[in-house]
Amino acid sequence: MSKKLLILAHGIGDAPKDFYKPWQDAIAKNHDLSDVVVKGLWWEDVLQKVADQYPVISGPFADLIKMGGFDGMDRWLNGAQAKEFKDYIMDVLVYVGLPDMWLYIQNECALRLAALRKDASGKEEFKRSDTILVGHSLGAAMLPQLVWRECVETGAIGYRGLLLLASPLGFESPYPKLCKDFLGRMGHPGDDRMSVLTGFARAWNMVGDDCLRFINNENDIVCSDVKYEIPDTGELLDLIPLRQSFDPAESFVLNAEHKGSLQWVSFGAPDPRKVAENHDALTYLKQKPFNDALSELLK
Repeated sequence: MSKKLLILAHGIGDAPKDFYKPWQDAIAKNHDLSDVVVKGLWWEDVLQKVADQYPVISGPFADLIKMGGFDGMDRWLNGAQAKEFKDYIMDVLVYVGLPDMWLYIQNECALRLAALRKDASGKEEFKRSDTILVGHSLGAAMLPQLVWRECVETGAIGYRGLLLLASPLGFESPYPKLCKDFLGRMGHPGDDRMSVLTGFARAWNMVGDDCLRFINNENDIVCSDVKYEIPDTGELLDLIPLRQSFDPAESFVLNAEHKGSLQWVSFGAPDPRKVAENHDALTYLKQKPFNDALSELLK
């Protein structure tokens, strides 16, 4: 039996180069990794380079920033929690808002993804068919875009599977001319969100069953339109007046085109002070839908 390659891609925040090691330890508690090589797709430096060059917190993106709910976060969260949330919004705007920089980020990540399948001499060590991709947060938007780009170029999806945790792929931009959403970046000119999702989910059927999974926490502000209970008032409020999750029609299409490809879990609480905990990658890795899906792909 040939070895499999498990590539993990981080999301927002200041991820270190060895971010994947705690993930690997968490996964190893539920899976035999003796015939699996685990590697991390680190791209924090690429995002930071673009963010440093283009201060999107102001200028034409000011309205989007305001809609992101920064004022409320400053009022209801402590400094560290508010910073993490702002880092998320910044990374999203850097990634989807600047077309030239988006292409630069995509190209850099594509090169790194390809390099992870090679040995030290540059020779291909792992086939795409032996490669399982796992992305969290913004990494769970970047990976499907890379996979789809390769699919458009080659005519097929070559990877063994794609598991997406807390993916913001459902985010819908209120100003698509100024800032495209993630699905808008995946399609051809004129494609709508539904056609992109239909084609993407359907393409995975050529690989096999249970190859694509979106796993989202219903209390996670990154991938859900959850309403949080505001401290001291008891008021339920959607802190981000944008749509983060797939709408019912999009959810139906995903599950209709590739059975069970969108699954919901529930951990944490609808409390703004739990924003970071509800988005935690290691907690996602403990969830049954993730471990069931990975077990199938490791067979």
